[in-house]
Amino acid sequence: MGEDSLHVGEMFAGVGGFRLGLEGPPSKDWETEFLKFEETGFKVVWSNQYEPGEGKQWASRILEERFGSEGHNPDSIHKITFPEKGEVSDSIKNSIPNIDLLVGGFPCQDYSVARTRSGELGIKGEKGKLWTDIERIIKFKRQRPKMILLENVPRLLNSPASARGRNFAVILNDLLRMDYEVEWRVINAADYGMPQKRSRVFIMAYRTPGPSSTKNSINGPGRFGLQRKTRGPVSKWVLGKEDSKEDKWGIGPFANAFPLLGEFQGMAALIPELEIMDGFKKSPFGNAGYAWKYRYGGKSPKKQEFRFWTANVKPNYNGYKKTIRTSVMIQKDEEYYNESYEVKNTELKRWKYEKGSKREFRIRKSDLERYPELAELYKKCKTSKSQEMWDNHRSDFESVLGSGGSYNYDEGAIAFPDSIDKPSRTVVTAEIGKSASRMRHLIKHDDGTYRTLFPIETERLNMFPDNWTKMNDEKGNQIPDSKRGFLMGNALVVGIVQRLREPIRELILRRRC
Repeated sequence: MGEDSLHVGEMFAGVGGFRLGLEGPPSKDWETEFLKFEETGFKVVWSNQYEPGEGKQWASRILEERFGSEGHNPDSIHKITFPEKGEVSDSIKNSIPNIDLLVGGFPCQDYSVARTRSGELGIKGEKGKLWTDIERIIKFKRQRPKMILLENVPRLLNSPASARGRNFAVILNDLLRMDYEVEWRVINAADYGMPQKRSRVFIMAYRTPGPSSTKNSINGPGRFGLQRKTRGPVSKWVLGKEDSKEDKWGIGPFANAFPLLGEFQGMAALIPELEIMDGFKKSPFGNAGYAWKYRYGGKSPKKQEFRFWTANVKPNYNGYKKTIRTSVMIQKDEEYYNESYEVKNTELKRWKYEKGSKREFRIRKSDLERYPELAELYKKCKTSKSQEMWDNHRSDFESVLGSGGSYNYDEGAIAFPDSIDKPSRTVVTAEIGKSASRMRHLIKHDDGTYRTLFPIETERLNMFPDNWTKMNDEKGNQIPDSKRGFLMGNALVVGIVQRLREPIRELILRRRC
């Protein structure tokens, strides 16, 4: 690594998707069609991965097996962010080196908002919310990261159901208060030629010096986001509008790596106060946007408010598109083929039912406990994989419970089998196995036989190197195939981060002082 190498911290690292995308694989032994080893200019100097309730901690083991244990923390992140003794700032300072870029994917969790004694809005149950761990690391670092790149499910922008958008507003408020500007973008990997329809929201936070950088060095010099937040500069940065006269502000990393079509929805707006978002039926944040802290007034301290631009955008991509066919072994490759994944013709009826349209119903647990005979009949309906069975017995349930004693459970049909000439659907954590499942992929060989996906294929669909998750524990026991699939169901598509790598690197090197 040269003098311009950028140091990265990776939280909730999984099996290293962010690291592979930024740093590249640890050696040329891991070259694949999708991922070439090279000097990328990034180096992960600290990482953390811990799965609560997991004995073997396979993801952490894989990280250490592939990249080595230096700089890796396999314990719960709470040990750093909620130390039993001492100050949080000292715990973070002693555990995490200075980094240029902090990355991570964290679970989407609903936040309850309540007033503290000081009257400010806060989050209940902080320790159970993994965003709080990220927020604490940023807040208490002696020198905050220049940029932050986070990944989550798109639901984050539209949750919770009782207050659409409030979860994301919590995150925006926290980052803005720490003198970051924030950009977000929902990206579906398949829209940009990758082999999986995996849609995720990516959040990019750009450090600013803050209002008193000469007195407080915690943020340090350099502005890594926009300097002017009027329509022209923001349109160019977020939407890639080349017709903007504000050439010096440039195009942001998202628009650079993932061209799009779209317009801002009206003028910049204020981020809603958290307490008034109860009852919001629609999130105000769109699928792309930019938020910043606006200061006004002549006296010190100046007044401030949080503003944002937002848009609903579409991808603009006409390049080569990978499909399931480019990622799976359609012919029976002797090196990898496993006959135990084959689905017999006698099992296809169940598969067709799972993937077909359904008109089922659901019974309350209390009613099933009250009427054991109905519970037995209900179990038979659920295991029958037959629409005729559900239709024939609906009246039996209504005669006991009445017409309002159940609620409808309908599903539309999805592809049977999955087309190998299209990108895959989202790889799920229960992907591996051959029992009938709506969400598992079922592919058809050229010889007419059917099977489910192998673990190596889930890796390819996420653009990981072949057999990245294949390893043994200290006793020689091999990681179960189901666990390999689970890890890939929780992973990101490496190609997304690969495409962001150079725009991020160029921005940091160009603007750091």
